[in-house]
Amino acid sequence: MLYNRVLSQKKQDKHKIYSLHEPEVECISKGKEHKKYEYGNKVSLLYTMHTGIIVGALSFRNPYDGHTLPAVLAQHERLTGKRAKTVTCDRGYRGKKETGGTTVQIPKPFNDKTFSKYKQRKLRKVFCRLAAIEPVIGHAKSDHRLSRNFYKGLFGDGINVLLAAAAFNFKKKMNNWKKLLSFWLKNIFLLWDGFPLSGILIRL
Repeated sequence: MLYNRVLSQKKQDKHKIYSLHEPEVECISKGKEHKKYEYGNKVSLLYTMHTGIIVGALSFRNPYDGHTLPAVLAQHERLTGKRAKTVTCDRGYRGKKETGGTTVQIPKPFNDKTFSKYKQRKLRKVFCRLAAIEPVIGHAKSDHRLSRNFYKGLFGDGINVLLAAAAFNFKKKMNNWKKLLSFWLKNIFLLWDGFPLSGILIRL
């Protein structure tokens, strides 16, 4: 049946087979000039604003971005035991203002007078912080093997996303420990009278 679908499919058909060993692979339209299409599946990451930890990561086929939000928020509530009050998304999530009791904030120009100047400054600060998710996605792809999945099937896609998110969080925590240990050792050496500080280089 798989080979018959490959031989019979046309250029304009939907749900085509792009890979014989992974028939679930989808063609995702990027809308960018240098890379119009990607082949694989979509990944949704939920990232905290202040602590910088990935608290939600799920793999999807190729749905509309706004339809992935309830599943990721439900995963976050299941893992942390708390429901997020607000979530800030890019413009790919247009059409959603609230989902499951969580307010959805999408960047937009403040052309009306419904928001006070204080509220506008506060929202603008949150929207600027939204750009921090881009390097997180880049590091997850390049450093934690999210760009290419070697696991089989839909279940393997989900495992790969969770492992990449966990590796990102572990590395961030280890970097914090390294900074703390470096600060602690530096203070010990400074307090140690008579210790020759010249020519000492601490590397962690």
